Order: sequence, then structure tokens, then C-alpha cells
Amino acid sequence: MENVKEKKKLTKGKKALIIVLCIILAIALAAVIFINIVTRPSLDTEPHHPVGGMVYSETVEYKSESGKCIRHNPVVRLMQMVWRFCEDGDNAKHAVQTPPSDIVKEKDIPYIDDGNIYHLLDVYYPEGLSENDEVPAIIDIHGGGWIYGDKNLNEYYCLELAHKGYVVFNISYRLVPDVTVNEQLQDCAAALEWINKNMEKYPCDGNVLLTGDSAGGQMAVYSAALLSSPELRETFGVVDGKIKPAALLLTSPVSYSKDGGAFSVYTKLMWGDYKNKPTYDYMDLNEIVDKAELPPVYLITSEGDSLAREQTHRAYELFKEKGIECEMKDFGNDENGNALPHVFSVLDPFCKSGQEAIDGALEFYNNHLWQNNV
Repeated sequence: MENVKEKKKLTKGKKALIIVLCIILAIALAAVIFINIVTRPSLDTEPHHPVGGMVYSETVEYKSESGKCIRHNPVVRLMQMVWRFCEDGDNAKHAVQTPPSDIVKEKDIPYIDDGNIYHLLDVYYPEGLSENDEVPAIIDIHGGGWIYGDKNLNEYYCLELAHKGYVVFNISYRLVPDVTVNEQLQDCAAALEWINKNMEKYPCDGNVLLTGDSAGGQMAVYSAALLSSPELRETFGVVDGKIKPAALLLTSPVSYSKDGGAFSVYTKLMWGDYKNKPTYDYMDLNEIVDKAELPPVYLITSEGDSLAREQTHRAYELFKEKGIECEMKDFGNDENGNALPHVFSVLDPFCKSGQEAIDGALEFYNNHLWQNNV
């Protein structure tokens, strides 16, 4: 009798386990279907989302061989969905902001003429400049976790920089998982090369501030390193942009891909098959900085910068250790007592704290202008 009861218990246990497994599988299947629907690609000539892997073309090949190994990685697929919904939040922020209107805009200029929508840049500068007026330049590389965004993401921020008296170049670059970080740096180098060749068409005095936020901050400091080192350019396979930045502005740079704590689970993937690449030894800022000659650096972070506050402080301490001139501003709360979030000065350049952050960075830049004794 006891054996019969035991068998019934085992049978019930097996049934319960099967039910639980079926529920788990059903949830997993529903999640996969949902992610595939949310991240379904759109034609690049139609309205589309600036998320890696979510655009296709009848004439342009967006997917490179380098991204093949991570294209179906579950972490990458999940983050494609996350960044897709981040776009809604960013659009909502822009909807309540009023950018300056006294700006000359030249939009959608190809720096590589291959039809790829991510090989475009915009140029902004103040209206009313006379024929002989020349002002310093700023080149901006947007953030977005290497997976999300294009130049439109930082347009309001760049317009505000132009409003303060600068020529601003706002660039797009290809996105993971269509490509990896290495190809993104190649895009940035190509954009710098184009800017160098065409700067004389704009009212630039020859000075350049290279800036970026979050993932764009990593690409800005790496681009500066590549500009200064033929050896690094060969390793990364990038062209020589032939620009000598007077200063760097790094807003919450995520520049430690291997040694970035728990976040490295994500950041290492952005490099693709990273262990088998010649760039493996340069995935963290401390690994590349000794190979480069960096200009003075200004860093911005904030108390609510949960993504990159620690990495920004690490970068600051590293620069000081290496004898690189640098300053850092770590902001606390806004005027309402709220902790300022990750890249707050880029997300809302018009608020009081955003203005304070931008003005401090531009003062640093103005103190390091090297050409024409401006």
C-alpha cells in the first residue's frame, strides 16, 4: 500500500515538474517571439529605429562578417529590445525641449559615400558669422551602448554647443551587432578624415574639441589615441584622420570593456570575437593610454550616473597617474534635489545643471586652444 502511495506521489511530482517546465518554455518562447517582433528590421528608406540590426536595404549591406558571432547572442538580442524602448524615452525628452533656432544646419552629409545611413554627419554653426569669422570646432560622437542611436540622438545637444559659438560636427556610425566596436572606430576615423579635408569649407579656426558621451566617450578617447599612434592605427585598421584635438571632453565614458565589473558581461560582447582579435590587448583604457599621446581631458559624471560614475573616476585617476592634464566635475543633485542621471548634460543641455556642465567644459576647452592664439 505504501509503495502505491509513493508511486502516486512520484507521478504527481513528475506531472508538476512537466507543467512547470512547460510554463517556463512557454514564457521563453513568448519572450523570443516578442523580442523578434519588437526588433524586426525596417527598410532604410522608410521610418526606422536607430538600433543595430534593425535596418536593411535593397542596395546596402548593413551586416558585416565581424558581427556574425554575436548577432544571435541572447544578451545582445535582449539589449536590442531595451535600446528600442529607450528611443521612446529620448523622443519624449526632445519633445519638451526647445533647441536654439539661430543655427545654420547642413544635414546628412556622407563622410563615406556608400549609401549607408550611418555614414552621415551634420554640421551646425551660428548664424550671422561674417565671411572672415572663424570659431573653434567641436566633433561629437553620440552614446547609446554601441547598439543604439545616430546623430539625431545628440542633435539638440550639438545645436546648443553651436549656439555658444562653435562649429559642431555631429556624426553617426554603424551599430552593433551589424558591426563591432572595431568597425565603429573605423567609421569615426573616416569621419575625422572627412572633417579634416573639408574643415576649410566652414568657419573653423583649426581648433578641435573631440567629445563623446557614454559609449561615445569611449570612442572619443580611443579615436584620440588612434590619431596619435601609427602603431595603434595599424592594429585597429583605421585611417589617419590627421586631426590634432586641442582637448577632449568625455561625458561618463564607458572605457573599460574587460575590467568593468558586472557590466563587462555586456561590454565585452560589443567587440565580437574579442579574444581572437589583435585589439584584445587594448579593450580597457589603461591598456591603450600608454601607446598614445592624449590632449588635456575634461570629464563629467554625476551622483546618479549608475552606469559610468565609477569608470569616469577610474579614467580621471588614470590620466592623473600618467601625467595627462585633466579635470573632472562630479555633479550631485539638480535644483529640485534629484540625483542627476547618466549623461544628464547631453540628455537635457538646456536645464540649469546641463548648462553648468557644458559651460565648465567649454571654459576648459577655451583655455587650451592652441591655434591662432585664440
